[in-house]
Amino acid sequence: MELRFNTDGSRNKNKVAVAAVINKDVFSARLPDETTLFSAETKAMELAFQYIKMSKHTHFRIISDSPSS
Repeated sequence: MELRFNTDGSRNKNKVAVAAVINKDVFSARLPDETTLFSAETKAMELAFQYIKMSKHTHFRIISDSPSS
């Protein structure tokens, strides 16, 4: 069974946050205001990787809307 993650980093004015979503589970974090959007997108993927490291599953797919990360 393949687990699929959707990841996203977001910047709204000066606030930055990230999320990784799998099924109905949401892993999110608030980042420092000076964080770039690129860094936010990669941090969102890092959240997914943290889950993967602890998972017993062997097949994963990370879906991102960021072409640069």
